Amino acid sequence: MTAPVDELPVLLKSLSYDLRVYVSAGRLRPADGSGGLTKAVAEEVHALVVELYEGYWHRYAYGTAGPVSASQIEMSLHPKSLAEATVLMGELASADLMFPEFALMDRAEATSIAARVAGLLGPGARWWSNRDDLGVDGVTSCSFDTFVVGSDGNRFALLIQVGDD
Repeated sequence: MTAPVDELPVLLKSLSYDLRVYVSAGRLRPADGSGGLTKAVAEEVHALVVELYEGYWHRYAYGTAGPVSASQIEMSLHPKSLAEATVLMGELASADLMFPEFALMDRAEATSIAARVAGLLGPGARWWSNRDDLGVDGVTSCSFDTFVVGSDGNRFALLIQVGDD
């Protein structure tokens, strides 16, 4: 018997865009020590940010420090409602942060897929972003980055857009 395919990573992947919008999804790894869910989520964000930095974005990073630490990412986790997270995920998947007039994909389609991603995590999922009402806490050492991440306590879904001028 074949194991059922986890639809979450497949669906989330449809929101990615080469060298701009990146995604990650799966089971949360237990966080080292205390810190609970936010620490575990921050570590997943950090793992993807480090992978992106080492694989490509180190060429465009300012300074020599590299991406911020998982603990700094944890401090930049601003809670979002399900509705806010869905809209933000759709926005990040569909419009370039540097050139918003450049469509990466249709906004309505991106928001619809984002709503399906959120639905797979369920109504009890918690959502965060490094964007709040006043600005963005950068995590990549590039000029532009914004992420949205959600978790039901066992699984997570993460989308980040990175850009540089």
